[in-house]
Amino acid sequence: MKRLWFVHDPVDNETAEELLLRYALRNIPTNKTLAADPRYWLVSAYLPYSEWVPRCDRTYQNRMWNR
Repeated sequence: MKRLWFVHDPVDNETAEELLLRYALRNIPTNKTLAADPRYWLVSAYLPYSEWVPRCDRTYQNRMWNR
C-alpha cells in the first residue's frame, strides 16, 4: 500500500502535541515544523494512501429506501 505525508492545517502548540501523542500511540511516523506564522505548527504524518474510495457497507441499505 502506498504511503504519503499528510499535513494538517496550522494548529496551536497544545493541539500539535495531542496529534503527535495520538500518532505515536499508533506507531505512525510524524514531523512537527513551525508554520509561516510563528504562533502555529504544522504536523505531518506518514499515512497509508489509496486512490480508491472504500466501498460503503450495504448491510442496512435497501433499494426501496433510496427513492
